[in-house]
Amino acid sequence: MQGDDFHLGLYLCYELHYRSFAGVDDDWEWEPSLLAVRRRLERAFERALRDAVRVPAFPAAADMQTKLRALIAGNESPSPARRLETSPTTDRFREFMIHRSAYQLKEADPHTWTLPRLEGRAKAAMAEIQSDEYGGGRPERMHSVLFADAMAALDLDSAYGAYLDLIPGVTLATVNLMSFLGLHRRLRGAAVGHLAAFEMTSPEPNRRYASALERLGFGS
Repeated sequence: MQGDDFHLGLYLCYELHYRSFAGVDDDWEWEPSLLAVRRRLERAFERALRDAVRVPAFPAAADMQTKLRALIAGNESPSPARRLETSPTTDRFREFMIHRSAYQLKEADPHTWTLPRLEGRAKAAMAEIQSDEYGGGRPERMHSVLFADAMAALDLDSAYGAYLDLIPGVTLATVNLMSFLGLHRRLRGAAVGHLAAFEMTSPEPNRRYASALERLGFGS
């Protein structure tokens, strides 16, 4: 789905809405000419997404959890977590962490764009999830900080964006998807669904990652 340059370009456009870059004027965030470029990239990205992913019929609220679980169960992609658990090496885990850093160092931020676009129970539930992601008021417990700590423990540079030059487009595409969904009000349902699936599938991989790190001698 597009190449390295495409997704790096889109990632850079989105990053202006997050922490931006040293030496870049803040006015570029809303520069019309750059937004026009971003829009062209987004249109191509969305076309590719819709060509690649079948959008199921929208289920009734009572069936939502069942439908989400069915979608997740239908995923037959290889499991990086299982691979890391069964054949862990420090270099392999470092490579994995570098890939994940594109999102994890700003974990929860893309989905948080969706909060002001919700109301009622949906907004309250999402706020509760995001509060946990942000450490429940304790900065040292923010998930992005915990990930940075894990990077440092593996002798990696935990600075925000430190490995952007090394991360391929196929990885950046996963982060671009979250930003794309979060920044477009018309896609708020997809953003919430993405978050739900993400949270529903996190416990088992995280258990496997912890197991791999323990086997490598990094403790619990």
